[in-house]
Amino acid sequence: MKKIILLGVLVLLPTYTQATVVSEILIGKAKNKIHTYQDHDLGDSYSSTLNSDSFGFRLGYEFNEYLAFEIAKHRHGESVNEYTISIPAHFPSDYKQSMQVRVPLEVESIRFGIKGKSEIFKDFSINARFGVAHWEYKDANPTKLVPTDNIQYQESGNDLYAAIGLEYLFTEHFYLGVEYSLLGIKESKEYDYSGTIKYQHDIQDFSVVLGWRF
Repeated sequence: MKKIILLGVLVLLPTYTQATVVSEILIGKAKNKIHTYQDHDLGDSYSSTLNSDSFGFRLGYEFNEYLAFEIAKHRHGESVNEYTISIPAHFPSDYKQSMQVRVPLEVESIRFGIKGKSEIFKDFSINARFGVAHWEYKDANPTKLVPTDNIQYQESGNDLYAAIGLEYLFTEHFYLGVEYSLLGIKESKEYDYSGTIKYQHDIQDFSVVLGWRF
């Protein structure tokens, strides 16, 4: 996926010699809404809403004042899921013992998409973004939040993202903005002993954007 994105950039760049290159840094917070469901036996499930720090770097290629092509790398931070489970101490006894579970989830994404922009009034504009994100969990993914025989917790895939934002141009080159973006990760995995495990991870990023036009 990364090679395809880079190839697309190299192909498009020479065809627009009068376009403008922009770079952006995004700093903010991410809201992680997670729901995992195990379709097996009692149907274990887990849900949480956790915040994390987010950081991103984005490069854009403006074809004109309304449309741009972009590639970005986002670190959505680490959301730490902590909860208690009860398990039978001696089967078939009714006695159960409690166990603390701690599952930190860290996810990154590379985004490839387009940006549309429209000026509201002088130096102030609104924008919208849409594209494909290649996401990757670093050490664990949401299947670990329910009992599973999965021993490989790193996972990656592709899903759509969308964003909306505002920008204010301070100088000819420097601008400041705010942005809200949503990436929805939805997966379903089938395991030998754990049955089918489904999870939905919605990542909502609220960011301040520092931009520079070359």
